[in-house]
Amino acid sequence: MGCFYSVAQMLTRLTCVLAFRMRAFGIGNVPRRGRVVLASNHQSFLDPVLVGVPLPRELRYMARRSLFRRPRFARLLRALGGLAVRRGAADLGAIRAGIGLLRAGQGLVLFPEGTRSADGRVGRFLPGFAVLAARADAPIVPVAIDGAFAAWPRQRRLPRPGRVCVRYGEPLDPPANGRAAAEAAAAAVERRVRALCEELRRIRR
Repeated sequence: MGCFYSVAQMLTRLTCVLAFRMRAFGIGNVPRRGRVVLASNHQSFLDPVLVGVPLPRELRYMARRSLFRRPRFARLLRALGGLAVRRGAADLGAIRAGIGLLRAGQGLVLFPEGTRSADGRVGRFLPGFAVLAARADAPIVPVAIDGAFAAWPRQRRLPRPGRVCVRYGEPLDPPANGRAAAEAAAAAVERRVRALCEELRRIRR
């Protein structure tokens, strides 16, 4: 990705600051290099951009396969680090690709709720992201987004100006292998993201 990613990141960061008065907290909690899973709540289409643009490193993203149907848009998504995955199914190819990216020292952004929130609140975190982290021996950084739902709820076709905040929590150790460990890790990360969201709501008041 290299130069293209850096230029796109700079332009989108400027757009987010101007259009959404974006503020980011806890950037130092995200390792500057090496494998890491960033697990975030999912309020809007803006979320992958909001998670990535404040950080001084490249990231990869898992996005639903339907977004890759248009060839030009698909090329853009891949250039920006997008990785297509089938939603609601065990996409073994995407799982293997995600593990490979992490083992290669990359950062991977995931939205464990599986879909955008219908009301802005944090939903249940599915354990798939914890399975990836366990198999790749990658730490997990909880990420909270607040304000993106008001700026671009799933019922609207286009975003509107707003005030958005992102908060990166302290990294958690890679979970152990096994279903029970993955479910426990998912629940722990979900609780942490909920707490971070409450912090951001107090900041935005």
